[in-house]
Amino acid sequence: MSAAGDRGCPPILVEATRDGTAESIHRGHLVVVAPDGQVIAALGDVGLPVYVRSAAKPFQAVATLELLDAARVPLDAAGVAIACASHAGSDMHQIEAARLLALADLDESALRCPHALPDDLATLLAQRTPTSLAHNCSGKHAAFVLAQVAAGGDPSSYLAPGSPIQQAVTRHLAAVTSSVPAGPGVDGCGAPAWLVPLRGLALAFARLAGGHGLLARVRAAMTARPDLVGGAACPDTALMTADARIVAKRGAEAVFAAGYRHPRLGPLGVAVKIADGSARAAAPATAAALEALGAAVPALVLRPLVLGGFHPHGALLPSPAIAAAVAP
Repeated sequence: MSAAGDRGCPPILVEATRDGTAESIHRGHLVVVAPDGQVIAALGDVGLPVYVRSAAKPFQAVATLELLDAARVPLDAAGVAIACASHAGSDMHQIEAARLLALADLDESALRCPHALPDDLATLLAQRTPTSLAHNCSGKHAAFVLAQVAAGGDPSSYLAPGSPIQQAVTRHLAAVTSSVPAGPGVDGCGAPAWLVPLRGLALAFARLAGGHGLLARVRAAMTARPDLVGGAACPDTALMTADARIVAKRGAEAVFAAGYRHPRLGPLGVAVKIADGSARAAAPATAAALEALGAAVPALVLRPLVLGGFHPHGALLPSPAIAAAVAP
């Protein structure tokens, strides 16, 4: 395994081809880390500060569980999975998010995420009015509200950095990344967004893959209910469905992270940031690293098709440099 690249001109991680011609390239940064912080492989700048965006959701869920456990409020696997979700807004997803609010004797009006239309087509055809529950982060927000109430906080201030739930999030994110998160900025959904080094994000997922206690509960929920974490068309859902040893989460602006329980090397974490923010390239790069480590990955996540007239005319191809750097 090897390391290469820099922040100014990161390496090409994914190439888009059309009818045999390279049409576009996506540069970025990729790192594989062990739970002790050892960098196993790298392409680009492993210390690059990145907003982890929705890739932070498993650890936000850990903070939620800590507060709920302290208040003796139980939460089942479906509730944990929807707390980790960037979901498609299907009826199933909205029902689960609403269920968390009901546990706090609250309803959709307690959510501070934006209104949105469902991404799920079947739901969209029946629901033409944007709602907060349809927003892809509604599960996280509902879990925040529930945890805030359980901790005795004001549900209307659950997004404030000084609130009980957000203080717990910051503490857990610092612990799993072994870093001091910078910020906060504001995420697209309105929640605090933290900057951590890319290697810190990979470290967090290595610890998620092999951790005990609350980390194990979150991992078990995500891998048991990958359909709640995203949806049928979501690459993190597809990766976890294909291989139960993978726990994965995508984030906005082409952030993607995964943990993998390697049969010989133990738990490892993979983190990717595509420099141009193109989400279409983040999943193939992550899948290529996972495949190089021995994981089973879906072909359409590893090499998504490029279409012309509704027919395949190329693909998004991960750079061979990924497998060369990562393969044990």
